Amino acid sequence: MEVKKMVKRLFAVGTGIAMLGATAMGALAADLSSYPDMFVTGGTFNGLFVVGESAQAIDNLAMTDIATQMKYAGSGASTTTTVSGDAWLVGTSSKFLEMANNDASSSSTQTSETFRNITTFIGDEELGALADGTFNTNENEYTFQQFLFFDEIATSVLDAQSRIVKYTEDDGDVTGDYFYIANGAQIARYKLEFGSAASSDVTDSSGTASTSGTYLDDFENRDISLMGKSYSLVMARRTSSLDDVYQNGMKLTLMAGATTDTLLEGESKTYTVAGVEYDVTLSYVDATNAKFIVNGESTNKLASGETYVLADKSEVGVSEVLYQAYAGGIHSATFFVGAQKIEMQDDNITGQAEGTYNLKVGSEDIDGTTVWIVGTDNNVTATINTIELNMSAEDDYFVSAGGKLSDVIAAAGEEKEVLFGNMFDIEYAGLTGEATHDLRLKTSSSRRYNLELYDGDGNSVDIPVAYANAAFNVTMAEAGDANALGSTKRLINHEEADGTADHDIYKNDYLILTAGTSSDGSAKSYLLQYKGADKQTKTSPKIKFKNLGNGESLDYAVTTLTTTGTVATIKLGGYSFIVQNATNMESDDFAVDVDLNGGGGAMAAAATNFVDYYGSEWVINYTAVNSPSDNTLEVTNESFVRIDGSFPNADRYDNYAPTSVVLNITATSGPELRAAFSGLTLLTPDGETEVSYGYDSMGAFYTFSEPASDPDELTIAYPENQRLPQVYITSGATTTAASASGNMVAVEVVDATKLDSEVASVSAQNLIVVGGPCVNSVAAELLGNPVDCTEGFTAGKARVKLFENANGNVAMLVAGYMGTDTRLAGKVIAHRSAELSGTEVEIEGTTYSDATIGAPTTVVEEVVVE
Repeated sequence: MEVKKMVKRLFAVGTGIAMLGATAMGALAADLSSYPDMFVTGGTFNGLFVVGESAQAIDNLAMTDIATQMKYAGSGASTTTTVSGDAWLVGTSSKFLEMANNDASSSSTQTSETFRNITTFIGDEELGALADGTFNTNENEYTFQQFLFFDEIATSVLDAQSRIVKYTEDDGDVTGDYFYIANGAQIARYKLEFGSAASSDVTDSSGTASTSGTYLDDFENRDISLMGKSYSLVMARRTSSLDDVYQNGMKLTLMAGATTDTLLEGESKTYTVAGVEYDVTLSYVDATNAKFIVNGESTNKLASGETYVLADKSEVGVSEVLYQAYAGGIHSATFFVGAQKIEMQDDNITGQAEGTYNLKVGSEDIDGTTVWIVGTDNNVTATINTIELNMSAEDDYFVSAGGKLSDVIAAAGEEKEVLFGNMFDIEYAGLTGEATHDLRLKTSSSRRYNLELYDGDGNSVDIPVAYANAAFNVTMAEAGDANALGSTKRLINHEEADGTADHDIYKNDYLILTAGTSSDGSAKSYLLQYKGADKQTKTSPKIKFKNLGNGESLDYAVTTLTTTGTVATIKLGGYSFIVQNATNMESDDFAVDVDLNGGGGAMAAAATNFVDYYGSEWVINYTAVNSPSDNTLEVTNESFVRIDGSFPNADRYDNYAPTSVVLNITATSGPELRAAFSGLTLLTPDGETEVSYGYDSMGAFYTFSEPASDPDELTIAYPENQRLPQVYITSGATTTAASASGNMVAVEVVDATKLDSEVASVSAQNLIVVGGPCVNSVAAELLGNPVDCTEGFTAGKARVKLFENANGNVAMLVAGYMGTDTRLAGKVIAHRSAELSGTEVEIEGTTYSDATIGAPTTVVEEVVVE
């Protein structure tokens, strides 16, 4: 028997799904992170391994390593990308961030689940950089907590339109899945909150209490840790603001990795800050300014509170100048030198409204930030209750898979210091990888549509949903219009209920059986074909059905009857479906009625839907104006067929329900079939025509092809488990690694090796090409037949590079400068393929376990001017 196997693949993780032209992966641009999926069909290698005829044996060993260790995702397998270091994956044990449905009329108005749907804030339990801390002043110790808040967006941008993951087109006209923050929308709000208000006396520059003083002496030159980064509070000053007797304002200047000291004019000292030595000389002092020479570099004149950026990007600043203008008077300056200065100011700390000042990093005011300090000031004592920083986007930010928000901000020409001076970041690691299978509306001719789904045992079935009889005349059948019942191989998904023969099942008709409940996951569906029955007067009469999923014949003994009754019972998937005779049993191949829904009778009014193995439910209607429960519906001579796809089992997704979709099938002149798709708003990438793509919140990827002169087709890469966006909030250095789990199955490789001289075309099939252009002519052709066959190669390194052809086939080159480099690359692919990403990587090392995998080295030619 012929058995159709379920074909599963694992979606790519770790890079953006940029649409660069139609490919063999349903328009997902080829990427090494999806290896070996592009080379596997139904568990079998679908290409050729190519080695050079003149190559050394070591190249053959590299090919063998790759072939023997190639594995694909079987049932239940998944891939996740983990960001290690101080990182929080947006989500909780009970709430997961979900992908947007492509269901908005415009991509710019697309809504989805946001950070705020997961939680309104995070603290030290989620991100180590938000750890509790202490701030020691001259007099007391104060504890504090730190948080990042995700506030409801109160702008023209709806809250659900930002901080989401959606499939869209970015500002560079590249279509893919992105973590998105809208222009003007909040990124996050940082808050430091003291357990009890931190307090300082109000003094003058000498440290003497003064109601008109501007110095907060107890705060100055004290250390504090903000988001895991140590700062010295080198200046804490009051600022004038309101017209009352109190000054009410506060300005805090902090230096990271700083040291503070006081020098006399002409004095020099050496300081070590964060491992860097600074030779500092106070070269000039007057009543208001000071100048320094730092490591031979002269600063400008600096007044108290001003800083100068040194050549190494560190800063030197002045906190106080003392100039006694008399003989023997002191000329000195108190200064600080360090890696980064940040300045936070609010001129009304007693108010509850957000402040008006930007965060200042170095000498730059950072657009998109607003500082907000809450405290008190009674001219004797000033206190701080909270320090907050609101951070908002200055442009639309699209972070592709594998990208960081900070990089996107910088690429947009904005200041990435908006992320609290680079103290945190947001990284998008793409969608989780899950086993998928393709659900398809496909054609076997221009007049015939089949709907490919998977039955209750996981086997692929082709359901004959439409045949074009003539323009505006469609039959739910495999063959043509019915002149007599039983001549068209009709699709029957509706039990007999009105006493007519419209839904009696004749020989070669198809029938859908579904029992169980789709909303709780217990439903199972099957597609059968009635293959006829012996008349009851024969010896041991049989009735036969064919299971289209596994190809098996279901033969049952016929119960002899004198009237209408149950003649057999079909048993599938743990359910029973009775079969009744609909016509006289005295003739062979009598018509039957079948209990299509497993309810115990064959006369129910409701239509039977097909529930796919992964849980989606498909309603096949005869017309759009009639309900599927209308028992007068016909299956022949209809104006169109409507197919509705829904996702009834809420246990298969977290919270954000996938959007239902609709296919309307009609017949045009010719006759030929056409299909209209609705429910999701699919996108056509720049450079492509007649095809569009989109996602739903389940992570299913839709490809709708609309060729000008042929029937439209739909492919849905539907996941076994929900594919979830992997968005991380990070602080400090992080590393990213992909890992696969579950049922990883060895790929079957059969008769798939060729010498380079045996390959007539590099684009006619998928290729894994082993060895460089010096020993492999196919490799040379892929690289443009360079005159110098070593061009682009470096001793001790190997290249793994993907090439994508216009017909969708791909080639992967695995080649090193030497044979040993090639073999190392083969072993890395064999054992560490989950770490590959992009279209090219460079591999260097001695063993596969310690080898480094990185971006390719860019060779820059030196221009010689004569």
